[in-house]
Amino acid sequence: MESLAGNLLITIGGFVGLIFFLMLLSRGDIVYGVIVYLFSAIFLGKSFFFISLPGLPDIYLERIIFVFLFMAVVVELVTGRERTLPNTSIEYWMAVLLLTLMVSMYRTGFVATRGDEVQPFHIFLTGFLFPFSFYYFGKTFIYTENRLRILLWTSFVLLTYLVLTAYFEHFKINSLIYPKYIADPTEGIHYGRARGPFAVAPVDGWVMATLFFSSLFLRTQIEGIFIRGIILWVLLLTPGAIFYTYTRAVWLSFILAPVVTIIFSPRLLVRARFFLIPLVVIFLLVMLNWQNITGKERELGGVMQLSEIEARKNLFEVTKSIFPDYPLFGVGFGRFTRALPFYAGGIFFGTSAQIAAQHNIFFSLLSEVGIIGIIPFLLILYYAFLYSIRFFKELGLEGFFNRDLMVVFWAMMVIYIVNASFIQTQFFLSANVLVFLWIGIAVGFYQRKILDLLPLESNP
Repeated sequence: MESLAGNLLITIGGFVGLIFFLMLLSRGDIVYGVIVYLFSAIFLGKSFFFISLPGLPDIYLERIIFVFLFMAVVVELVTGRERTLPNTSIEYWMAVLLLTLMVSMYRTGFVATRGDEVQPFHIFLTGFLFPFSFYYFGKTFIYTENRLRILLWTSFVLLTYLVLTAYFEHFKINSLIYPKYIADPTEGIHYGRARGPFAVAPVDGWVMATLFFSSLFLRTQIEGIFIRGIILWVLLLTPGAIFYTYTRAVWLSFILAPVVTIIFSPRLLVRARFFLIPLVVIFLLVMLNWQNITGKERELGGVMQLSEIEARKNLFEVTKSIFPDYPLFGVGFGRFTRALPFYAGGIFFGTSAQIAAQHNIFFSLLSEVGIIGIIPFLLILYYAFLYSIRFFKELGLEGFFNRDLMVVFWAMMVIYIVNASFIQTQFFLSANVLVFLWIGIAVGFYQRKILDLLPLESNP
């Protein structure tokens, strides 16, 4: 039966992928492929359906779609319908990091050797290869006003869906929740908190916080009062939806990100005069739920549940113990779980013991691939900020390509870095793809600006 289901999945996926591929070739616009893939990464991943093959990566429909999207990208470049940009330091450091991870897996294995391990090659795909690919897609293909508007509107639609679903989850309106597995307590983790189609509460909040800022920029570019009003209402509802994820890292990131906006674009907040209203909403929610929030029951929002904080501190202690023994190359990519028993001793890990992941991408890379691995990753983030700052200085205050665009990008990066410091972000494909897509867009805009290729609003 499983073999039959697997063959059926591959057949359907291949047929859908082929139609998708032909559609992209006929339209000649990869941005639609990027959007289709974003939806597939959110809705057609492991929770939808998958086939597990011994010794090979799992097969999902979204992975089949990615293969056809990659083929369409190759055709676009080979036929000259799209031009590539010169490589930057980011691409070179991405190549170094990918090579480092591949060599590490060659040394310590590509597949899991224990039941509580995640396949290292799966982490390689979801945390690095696919997101880095979308960095390139964003840099190469999303460079006109029209294409970016399509992405912004898509992001707003996704935000609207995630926000409404979060409220449906919280108030147990299961009849309006789709896909239905979201309301299934046996699916995913963090049941009882808003977790969306990811079935993971922190990722749901992380993505909503990111999409909030892209939608904030979109609203400044809309003239119609009615449409601006709709966007306004969704933005006003977002803080409550994020609150119902009951995830402290997400809350912290959503508090810090607006600080960037206040410092670098007071104009953006003046345009969005309602910005204080979400803060009032959050304050009222905190006051109304004060007893629950100050309690220890996480599903009710209790921030005084200290076991997970203690677990994070102890995982950091494990990294401190690993580093002196494996400073350059680490214990092996994806092998933190395997090394944990040898370095943990009698350390308490609380609820994290079930996952045994580092829950911090920086410490995770330091433990698993050492200095050789963490340095390229840090440099990727450094150059992303550097190029976006340079682009910010080149922009004016008016028009579509204005400084506000980079300010909301910085807000997104703050959200990413804060969450990456508390969540095992490598596991979550859709959120990683979204972040690196925007890094690629920012770098591509900067390069085109200095090459006098912006603005290109008249292009399709």
